[in-house]
Amino acid sequence: MIKALQFLSDKNQSFSNNYLLVGDNDFLYLFIKNQIVKKLQKKDETFVFDCADKSDSLDQLMNVLGSQDLFSCDKLIIIKNINKLNKKNSELLLNSFDSDSSDQIIFIDNNFLSYDYKSKSNTIKSSVTKEYAKVMDVVDISTPFESEMKHWIHLFANELNLKVSDTYTQKIIEIFGNNFSEIFNEMSKSSLVSSDEKDLLNALEKSGNIHKEKQLWELNYAICDRRVDAIFENGLSIMKQYGLSYVINSMFTLLEAIFITKKNNGTLIESSSRSIRGNLLKRISPATNNYSLDELEHAINIFAQTDIKLKTQKIIDETEFTNIINGAFRHE
Repeated sequence: MIKALQFLSDKNQSFSNNYLLVGDNDFLYLFIKNQIVKKLQKKDETFVFDCADKSDSLDQLMNVLGSQDLFSCDKLIIIKNINKLNKKNSELLLNSFDSDSSDQIIFIDNNFLSYDYKSKSNTIKSSVTKEYAKVMDVVDISTPFESEMKHWIHLFANELNLKVSDTYTQKIIEIFGNNFSEIFNEMSKSSLVSSDEKDLLNALEKSGNIHKEKQLWELNYAICDRRVDAIFENGLSIMKQYGLSYVINSMFTLLEAIFITKKNNGTLIESSSRSIRGNLLKRISPATNNYSLDELEHAINIFAQTDIKLKTQKIIDETEFTNIINGAFRHE
């Protein structure tokens, strides 16, 4: 199994084989698929089959795999979620797979991979997928750590004919973390506007502000709806960019407004919502139905204690943030 970065960085990569893509990152699957289409320039037909979709029958896929059209160029066949196949259908599909066919096939298992501490590498979970891995090139499309993103940004820059400095690279990582889609879209926009370093950084600053606002809205809406996983995901992303103090102050302000509104039987008090604006104001009263007074008071106390810790102790931000979410929203 080869890492996606290594696979894409290989200048001698032909992109002409059959591939098994394993891992959780949809963007990397799409990026690799687009590289195949772009570099081979011979695919006039693309068939997508999803093994998890009951409306897609295996017979349809077999017909496509076995069909030959004298008037058509080679097909690109994409088979998603092969790990969802039962053993019988998996063996049927694998036996019909012809490695010498002129058609090209991408098999995909979008499950998270396991990590093997002995070999210090990712491993495939599904027994079905492991059988396919024996007969084709396997590419790991797991979401990488942020420490790897610098290499990805340089790869994207080469793809877009964009010259980027270390300052730009560091800044875009600070804003978007390891979100491939956001990074690539931002770099694509920049490549169309200017190659000047100052212009690129100015454009990135504006995008960073928009991204920050969007994340804050998503975090606040998640708090109102009490979607704990979304609270953690958006809050953690904001914390990594702007610090623990910033994110807990933002969360505390909203929880305090919900608490005061709850105490006043769902009536929003102007003094508690001066720093809250837009459509979020309309969500505060309904949000009171998702929390009890005791839960809100408990959460506010946790935020207050964390604020004291920040001012008096050395703490590990990520660990402390996880403790806040578990204590304030999961009651662990």
